[in-house]
Amino acid sequence: MKNQFQNELEDVFAYLMQLHQDNIHPKVARKRLRRLQQQYPNTEINLLWEEESYDYSVHYDVLLRHPGEGTVSVSFCPDRALPWPMRGVHRWHDADLVKVNNTVLTIEQAIGCLDSVWDEPKLVNRLLNACLIQEELEKNPIELTDSELQLAIDGWRRAHRLYTSEDTYRWMSQRSMTHTQLEQYVTTEAVVAKLRDKVTASRIKDYFTQHKANFDTAHVAQFSIHGKQKAEQLYQQVLSGDIDFWQAAQQQFLAASQKSVEQTSRMLFAELQRRQMTDQKANAIFSEKPGKLLKPLKTDDDCYELILVLAIPPTCFDVKMQQTIKRILFEAWLAERRQVAKVEWYWGNADRLSQLFVPEQVAAG
Repeated sequence: MKNQFQNELEDVFAYLMQLHQDNIHPKVARKRLRRLQQQYPNTEINLLWEEESYDYSVHYDVLLRHPGEGTVSVSFCPDRALPWPMRGVHRWHDADLVKVNNTVLTIEQAIGCLDSVWDEPKLVNRLLNACLIQEELEKNPIELTDSELQLAIDGWRRAHRLYTSEDTYRWMSQRSMTHTQLEQYVTTEAVVAKLRDKVTASRIKDYFTQHKANFDTAHVAQFSIHGKQKAEQLYQQVLSGDIDFWQAAQQQFLAASQKSVEQTSRMLFAELQRRQMTDQKANAIFSEKPGKLLKPLKTDDDCYELILVLAIPPTCFDVKMQQTIKRILFEAWLAERRQVAKVEWYWGNADRLSQLFVPEQVAAG
């Protein structure tokens, strides 16, 4: 064991010296490390590095872990450089997302698999929001009482339909999550909710007063039809009584393509607010009484909606309305901070990032 350990140290030191002499990039350095890992399969060998932002120089460190014994850290610092213990060294696992057997998937690799992230401003904004929220909470911490945490956990379990201990433990097991991690997860959600309350509390009533018309709500039944002529024909048939609205909706559902079927089934019944609609659609709906069938409204290139107004309830400043306004105000608060934030992305293709994530695009999302 002692001789093997000495051999490992000698080989690792030679490896580090070679990295320094050849000025090797981390990607290549990791490839070279595989020879050592294959040579000493019973030792867990990991490579750490830190890149200086001002000159892009890289400092390497190798960890040798012997199960049941301990871990040895080996590094080489050239003359006039700063040894890694004196730097804000980046731990090797900070960039790792998941490990399956002995294979580690990094965050950069995972994001590379999700091409859709680049075309989803909402998803991008959520990532930026997480940083902005964390920044605010570090400046102005929010604490939860034990009773608040318990209420948050109970509410979270109800929301996820985890009504028994067995259901909760199964959910945690599927995600390799401990009870402590679950508490941290729920605590984060609860703290963000308290932050949202704090940011928006004094503005909710005024916002409702100023924008009340935007929250006019209509309960409707609606489905899509492709083609103006077909939409007009179906509209006239429903008006004349040749077919009722529900039969027309059923026929359209059965005749639609798979993609249209999904849209039709999802949108047959809807609760719509004026702020979520185009002016044309909102004016058509709110100018009629419940029970009225609207003329076909054009939505996309050759798509029309047939809408039956079911009910138009009064606009009330109730709990549901207050929660809706809180979300609107909180998103506006975050949007203001995204617009002035300095954003640097560390994963993905740099050229592509520079084209996609200009401040105007990020803020506009």
